[in-house]
Amino acid sequence: MPLVCATALPSIGPTFAADRLKEFCRHWERKASPRLTPSQRAHLRHFAHNGAALYALASRLLVRLLALRVLPQNAVLDMDALGRPCVIGATGWHISFSHSGRAAFCLVIPPSEMALSRCGNAALDAEALAIFRPAEQIFGWPARSFRMAVRRWTLAESLFKALGANPCHWEAITGFCRQYGQQRAGIWSAKCGCSLSWRLLSLPGHSLCVALAGGQIPFPDLRWLSWRELI
Repeated sequence: MPLVCATALPSIGPTFAADRLKEFCRHWERKASPRLTPSQRAHLRHFAHNGAALYALASRLLVRLLALRVLPQNAVLDMDALGRPCVIGATGWHISFSHSGRAAFCLVIPPSEMALSRCGNAALDAEALAIFRPAEQIFGWPARSFRMAVRRWTLAESLFKALGANPCHWEAITGFCRQYGQQRAGIWSAKCGCSLSWRLLSLPGHSLCVALAGGQIPFPDLRWLSWRELI
């Protein structure tokens, strides 16, 4: 069964200073590094230890720790040619990450749970309702409601990422989402011949969509963890 692991990010405020978050980031990085390839470690070094970049770094470290918590002990996180996270050392496992600005989400799929495909993979997208701006996501608006706009965008992003974030698919994806974005689950067949199944999930403060290659609609299990459990 596909598994989505999630954790809310620590909030920097009067009781949680930026210096403390820096210390946690250094700890999380040391904990994850032995199971990250050089390309993964180089990616993390792009984020500064101050301002908004510090929060982005915390999100990316936490999502990797979520993945490593579930994957087999011999699994190592790498990046594919498109910069997407992938697993080496544990054949057949698939992963995908998403960052909402308020929480980090990791999709983990065991071997045999996803159909092999020449063009599709596994992906998820999560959007925090409190900071989603429909006017900035033109395709999703107007809609019957704010939540509908968020669901359309979340579905489109997950399908887009599952197809390798290829711009040539975007127009077809957005057209599909305008028509079927009100559904909770379904199957979309791209012109390239790839079928993607998907399911939208509603959870407190977020809209989440999981998309997988193949014609079997996913029933993801959702597991929330405290970031403190990853220390």
